[in-house]
Amino acid sequence: MADITNSLEVEGSIVSVIHVDESGAEPVRTVLGLCTKDDLSVTVDESNEDFNPGSQRRTKRFRTNNTIDVEVASAVAPDLEALELIGVADSDGKITFDSSDRQTGDDEYLEIAYFADEPDFGSVDIPADSELLHRFADCEVTSPEIDPSATPPTASWTFWVEGDAWISYSPSA
Repeated sequence: MADITNSLEVEGSIVSVIHVDESGAEPVRTVLGLCTKDDLSVTVDESNEDFNPGSQRRTKRFRTNNTIDVEVASAVAPDLEALELIGVADSDGKITFDSSDRQTGDDEYLEIAYFADEPDFGSVDIPADSELLHRFADCEVTSPEIDPSATPPTASWTFWVEGDAWISYSPSA
């Protein structure tokens, strides 16, 4: 029997949720949170409408909706600056509700990187060292929750993905 291999298989359980800013000469990656595979879900929903005029033999379908949501159920929030970066909190630590602060810009992306062990983020090359890297463009943060009573503090949120999505992203591609 032949071995089946899949380049999308992930053995490690450490997941990093990362904000990427490519507005400068080099990309700047900021870790928004650490979680496990069990705390993360990426859902794709495609809806359609059926139309069957009396003179047509077959029903025609029209795609009316296709959405992608990235939900982080519970992540260790590294610091207040990370939550400020995605518009969940302001520089004073106050929760904000301004939707314009919660959207990624033209040169900003959300990435999800899978690792076997928690990497040293001071020296890791995320695209090269991660087992798998997802990338999402044109995202908006919704439904943020922060639990300061947890040790360390945790946060959860959902990203609505309005732009492109890469299942296996490589900067060289």
